[in-house]
Amino acid sequence: MNQNDFEKWKFEVLLELLQALAENKFLKKNLILKGAIILNQYLPNSRKSLDIDTNLSRKFVNVNPSRERQKSILREHLELAISRHFEGQDPVRYELLNLKIESHPKGLHPRGWEGFQITISIKDNNHASVRGLPNLTIDVAAPEPLSEDSLTEISIGRSKIQVYSLERIAGEKARAYLSSLPTYREKVRASDRTPRVRDLYDLANILHHKRISDRAFWNAAGREFRLACESRYVDCPGIDCFFEDWSKIEGLYSKTPIIPADILFNEVEKSILAISRYWKKKGIIPFSFPLQSAS
Repeated sequence: MNQNDFEKWKFEVLLELLQALAENKFLKKNLILKGAIILNQYLPNSRKSLDIDTNLSRKFVNVNPSRERQKSILREHLELAISRHFEGQDPVRYELLNLKIESHPKGLHPRGWEGFQITISIKDNNHASVRGLPNLTIDVAAPEPLSEDSLTEISIGRSKIQVYSLERIAGEKARAYLSSLPTYREKVRASDRTPRVRDLYDLANILHHKRISDRAFWNAAGREFRLACESRYVDCPGIDCFFEDWSKIEGLYSKTPIIPADILFNEVEKSILAISRYWKKKGIIPFSFPLQSAS
């Protein structure tokens, strides 16, 4: 397999894992699916995700405050869900080899934003001779405040599962991008990271399907953006915050291999300008949230 084949394989198996999660009553109540793989369910021609992003439900954390207890429960239900789903295939193609769940970060987060990273090893009987099939990853983030517009259900196979609404995904994509920029990293005293230019692509793609004239959608997305930013103390003092180090962002965008070639950077620029201008017009931005001590 070459790199493209590996990525295609990962995406196909991730869709199988989504079905496994949706078929498990416990996981579908206590994990909220989000991110690019769910965006792909809303907009089928979207960027292919190479992992699964989730949030823990607030109820699960309240009932099980111990991280070790959370880890044990998640491992039990994930192993059961994935094994049952694979064993139910006819013919059986996949087999769960190993599931590793680690705290992320490894220690306590200074603000209580503690989650897990799950690494899954799979055997594929259709590629039994291929060595080094890539591991699959499920990221599990700490709960965040949600609104009545944040969640919905979608069908995965024959089951339904709880996911972020498209409005929430749009808002979180904007938040995730800002949180990767130097201004925010300095504010929370976090190490530098590569700006998440893939989120710019996703926002431009959402705008392609949900025009800025769809005021109900972008109003709700703006409220979700502000709510998501508040939970992580991300500031947006104005339109310019989206264009920090913009020349560097342009270079990164053109060099990021997971970004499809169908949306060029000049269209991304126009899209982010249109979204931020609309949110400013509606009074959603500017805002800032001073850092608070962890509760």
